[in-house]
Amino acid sequence: MIYKLDKKDYHKIRTILRTPDQINDLTLNAIISGTNRGNIYVDNLEYPRTALVDVVGISSIFIGDVYNEEFTSCLREFIDNQLKIDTYESCGGTYFITVINDKSWERALEEVISHRKYETDYEYYYKFDPERFNLLKRSYKPLPNGYQIKRINSEIINNDPDKIISKVLGEFWYSIDDFLKFGFGYCIMKGNRLISTCLSCCVNKNEHEINVETYYEEEMNKGLATWACVAYLEHCIKNVIIPHWSTLETNVESISLGEKLGFKFESKLKTLEFEF
Repeated sequence: MIYKLDKKDYHKIRTILRTPDQINDLTLNAIISGTNRGNIYVDNLEYPRTALVDVVGISSIFIGDVYNEEFTSCLREFIDNQLKIDTYESCGGTYFITVINDKSWERALEEVISHRKYETDYEYYYKFDPERFNLLKRSYKPLPNGYQIKRINSEIINNDPDKIISKVLGEFWYSIDDFLKFGFGYCIMKGNRLISTCLSCCVNKNEHEINVETYYEEEMNKGLATWACVAYLEHCIKNVIIPHWSTLETNVESISLGEKLGFKFESKLKTLEFEF
């Protein structure tokens, strides 16, 4: 059987974080600590040996004993039914995507979803180089007239006429208050209209994963997202925050923006994806 852990018991899976990469993983720690939205499913509610950490609306991470039949024998049916329902109800998601962190889980999961037509990709991980950022930003084209850079606060969130920022934050955070307490962000505004944002979507201590979006097609390719990121990264440097950038190999625009901002490629992990 596979059971859903209560949020107050998320700490129980720390004992099955076995490698330094898992123990120090930003996303896993953000979910386990209850800072960011996520669901955890295990084989045993008291003494878990294997777990699925579902980063709501983003991806699933498998940790622990890959040879645990009590978990893996139920996994195909669980993904096809319960996880599908939970993903849709929590965020309207219709895709399963998993980031694979070792060969044993890769073999096991490829067998579990072998009845599906799935696609493979790679998640790229980048490390921020502040010196490179400060050098590169001299070449950025200026922010166009009529636009302003502002830090995201409760006033901007509450007065957003299209309620875009509330929806975006709701994908990652349990509440707006949690975002304002643990994360931060900057936005580009045109009048009272919020055009582009760069914000913390996942936080563990002083490590912050970045989410960047421009919300209107007619506003793209103007360098607006770049300037939202500049404000965000300058805040990181000033406040000794470590920004993280990750993106799929196929997301050419995100890779280009990350490199433009001084992030350097560090590693990659294979992903498997299909539509429920």
